[in-house]
Amino acid sequence: MVNSPMLDRQVQASGKVLPANLRFRALVPGLLGAGWRTLRTGGWRLLALYAATQALLLVLFSPLIRWMFTEALAAAGLHAVDSAALASILGNGVSAAWIAGLCVMAVLGVCVQLTLLVLAAARVRAGLSLKPAALARELVPVLRRLPSPGSIPLVWYLFLVLPLAQAGFFSVLTHSIAVPNFISGELLKSTPGVIAYVVFLLVIGTLGTRFAAALPIFALGKVSGGRAMRLSWRVTRRTDPALLVAGAAAVAAAFFAGALLVAAALLPTLAADLAAPGLAAVTAAFALGAAQVGGVVIAGSLVMFLAAMLIELAVRSLPVLPADLVLSCGAERDGTFAAGEGAARTIPADGPLPAAKAATRRSRRGGILVTAAVVVPVLVLGGLNIQLMEGLRQVPQTLVLAHRGFSDGGVENTVSGLKAAADAGADLVEMDVMQTADGGFAVMHDASLSRLAGRGESVKDLTLAELTAITVHDQQGHQDTIPSLEEYIRAAQEFGQPLLIELKMHGGETEDYVPRLVAELESLDALRGNIYHSLDKDKAEELKRLRPGLYVGLTMAVAGVAAPETTADFIVVEEASYTDAVRKSAWSKGKEIYVWTVNGTGSIRNMLRDNVDGIITDHPDTALRDRGAMGPEEFMSTKLYDAVMRFVLIF
Repeated sequence: MVNSPMLDRQVQASGKVLPANLRFRALVPGLLGAGWRTLRTGGWRLLALYAATQALLLVLFSPLIRWMFTEALAAAGLHAVDSAALASILGNGVSAAWIAGLCVMAVLGVCVQLTLLVLAAARVRAGLSLKPAALARELVPVLRRLPSPGSIPLVWYLFLVLPLAQAGFFSVLTHSIAVPNFISGELLKSTPGVIAYVVFLLVIGTLGTRFAAALPIFALGKVSGGRAMRLSWRVTRRTDPALLVAGAAAVAAAFFAGALLVAAALLPTLAADLAAPGLAAVTAAFALGAAQVGGVVIAGSLVMFLAAMLIELAVRSLPVLPADLVLSCGAERDGTFAAGEGAARTIPADGPLPAAKAATRRSRRGGILVTAAVVVPVLVLGGLNIQLMEGLRQVPQTLVLAHRGFSDGGVENTVSGLKAAADAGADLVEMDVMQTADGGFAVMHDASLSRLAGRGESVKDLTLAELTAITVHDQQGHQDTIPSLEEYIRAAQEFGQPLLIELKMHGGETEDYVPRLVAELESLDALRGNIYHSLDKDKAEELKRLRPGLYVGLTMAVAGVAAPETTADFIVVEEASYTDAVRKSAWSKGKEIYVWTVNGTGSIRNMLRDNVDGIITDHPDTALRDRGAMGPEEFMSTKLYDAVMRFVLIF
């Protein structure tokens, strides 16, 4: 083995002197150079391994996890999940066991994939082969340490902290893990909420960076996950600025490559739009296939580049780490890394060793195989995409609903916000109804007045007269008074604006909340001119039972694999819970599907392309503009752009 003198390491570890190769000016180019050398040397072999692990998780793990979730529902006597059903699922022993099993399966899949990729990058760095048998021999001992209690912090870092820190693209199982929009969106509507959200992002980002070296130390250092995280914290204490700069440069390069990929995909389709419109759909289908393969290449390159950077950081940090820590890989030759100038002994700075060069020559001889591995998926995906692109010719019938009115023109749930939504042309305005202390009804979303009025009172503790005398304001400088239900309904009738009325609960309602609301709406001649929904399943179904002719929806903050069994006419799902499976399930049961709160430009266009029955958005003007531009006359290149942004992994 080749090691730095133990005495030198002990002195450096106990002192405050940072080794020269860990200082910012040396570390940034060193990290980028290590990433580039590893990617250049490993080439298509690393990318093939990345693609294979993603495909395995997508084809094997994802269906297995969905099946386990279905079994968990079945054990609780359910076919779908909503927020009201969660207690039933977790309260059933068999269901809870299935849920625990699928969590273990998901975590195991992510940990195995990321560990394998780190080991592969280390083997390329050491000039070793990437044969499956050799990788398996290295992976097995690491996996034996994974179930130990000491590794639990590392497991949750990989599965939860990294995705929340915007690094979920590492694995197909974590790319959708994020703070739901309905939570972040609510936080961003008030100054304290913005501060809380920014603090959260700073904390999660700091944790993501400070523990970044934990996985390579765990995989190569034969230590527990907990110790690897403690050592990573020590490693990044003074090197995290360099790590952030180098990582940002790598991500920026990947997104630049992604922009070039989009341009390369769009140009042939744009040419077909202009010169041969009849061929545009087929051209777009195969261009999308090429972009999908290209996206995997770019994403895989970024992941392996970052893995190599983190290995380099861990190796360079050996002088400041405990003397008993040795980073090594490979059983077929001496694969121990030395601290030295930060390079592995087996990969000098001027290029790979003969074994790596031989591997490079073999990769060149396998050029035909590599080409086939790229061309065949492009052709297969292109063929599958033809039906997709042809389907995008339809004109969306999606209703656009302004979420609590239109905040560009007034405070949410006020008459000014309602008028702004009506002026923008919204199909419906979604609004909230709460009951006051004296049994009246006011238009209000929050149970507390703290966010909109800066007051500590609750809606349930104020009379209708007291509540409607209060002025509310928003971050855009608008202000208005809280309207009574009658005032709001009268204004909507004046503007000719249909409403989606949400029955909003704060916990202090009278038992006759629904009959009382029905009576008030009937007295205003507004019961049948609007539609309704509620997060409270009992209230939604009670309204449907009292007035079967009304159009009533069930709102689901958490949606599972299918639409729930309900007497409601439609379901409203939160954007993070929306899936093709839930949409198709709702339609198969004769129910419409609405999605809330859809605010991102890409998300709005995706929902319109899917032709969901309605989208509830804070930006009805954008949604109406996009809906009006879609249809048979729209260039296929525009449709392709939406498809690329939705189906290509790098985005």
